Amino acid sequence: MSNSENEIIVESEPDSQTFVLFAINAIEETAKLYGPIFTRMVSEYALKFEAEKLKEKPPENIQGLEQVTNYIITNLKRYPRGYCSLIYGVGKAEARLQGSTGAGAKRSAFHAMKSILENSGLLNSATGTTKDLFEALDKYEEISKAVKTAFPLHLIRGENNQVTMVVPNCPFKDSCKAVMNEGISRLVGGSECTVLITHNAVAEIVTKKQFDYRLDEFDKPQCRGRIFEV
Repeated sequence: MSNSENEIIVESEPDSQTFVLFAINAIEETAKLYGPIFTRMVSEYALKFEAEKLKEKPPENIQGLEQVTNYIITNLKRYPRGYCSLIYGVGKAEARLQGSTGAGAKRSAFHAMKSILENSGLLNSATGTTKDLFEALDKYEEISKAVKTAFPLHLIRGENNQVTMVVPNCPFKDSCKAVMNEGISRLVGGSECTVLITHNAVAEIVTKKQFDYRLDEFDKPQCRGRIFEV
C-alpha cells in the first residue's frame, strides 16, 4: 500500500474465507432487525446464487445458514468469490421485505466493519481519533491489510471532506451485477455498492460523524464512487 497526502493506493488480495465469516456475522446481526425470516431468505437466495456460479442444481439436502455457509466454504476453490453469494442474499432478502435496500444493508455493513476492527484489536484505539474522512479510511486500510480483508483500491481526497473511491477489479461485483439485473436499488435511490457502504460504515465508526455515498460508475471495467459528509 502506498500513500500520499491526497491519495491512497491499496494493492492486496483478500482472503475469501475471512470475507465469508464476516458476512455471516453481519447477516446474524441484521436478522435482529427483521427476525428469523431474514436468515431463511438469505440462506435460500445465497444457495441458489452459489449453485448457479458452480453450474449445478442447488443441493436439496442443504438448508439453513450454517449448511449454506459450509457449502460456500467447501467450494471456494471452484468459486473463490463465494462471499458474493451471501451479499447477494442479503440484498435480495431486504428488497423482498421492504422493496429496496436500506436500514438492513446499512446495519449489515456497520456490524461487519465493526467486527473487522474488533478482531484487529484496534477498535477502541481507532474510534474517535479523527474527524477527517480521508484519514479515517487511511487508518482502516492499514487494519484491513492486517486482517486479510484488503483488496485493490484507490482513494482520492476531495474537497469538503469527500473521498472518491476507484476499484479496478471489485471482488464484490458478481453480487452487484445480480441485484442490478433484478432492479434492486437503494431506498434513497441509486445503486447499492458493497465497497461504498462498508467504507461509509468505517468512516462513521471512526469519526462518529454521518456520511453518505454514491456509485457513479460500475464495471467499466473499474467501479468509481464517492463518500461524502452529510
